[in-house]
Amino acid sequence: MDHYQLRDYICNFRLDDCARGNQGYNRVLLQLFGYTGHGMSSFINSCKFVLDGEYKMVAESGAEQGGITMVRRSYELTDTITIVDNRGFAKTDVFKTLTVCNHLGNFQPLNNDVEWSENYSIVMEHLEKADMDPNYSDLIVPIFIFK
Repeated sequence: MDHYQLRDYICNFRLDDCARGNQGYNRVLLQLFGYTGHGMSSFINSCKFVLDGEYKMVAESGAEQGGITMVRRSYELTDTITIVDNRGFAKTDVFKTLTVCNHLGNFQPLNNDVEWSENYSIVMEHLEKADMDPNYSDLIVPIFIFK
């Protein structure tokens, strides 16, 4: 399969066309995560360029001394596939790990600010709020970006 065929396959991908149907999923949610400044936003811009055929900076990127993403923003790649630019992290302590797990599990709403908290109660409060309105219709695919 050449890259044109692969692009067409991705653009035309539908969960309903899978061998066992959509199994209750409505979309594929590609959850990007990684260290600050390692290129998650640049990866999104590259994906959009490959699929759209023209370069536009849809995800703001380019900081030399660390990332600039402060919002957990989603970008629709196709009707079925959405990619999420999660805020990068500089170090991995227990609170950042919990917050990243909340993001990857889609327990934090999309297109909202991300604040790192060092307070266990606040982290758990976010998780409890998400449990009030769970989203089980996204097929979540975590992708670790590292350079």
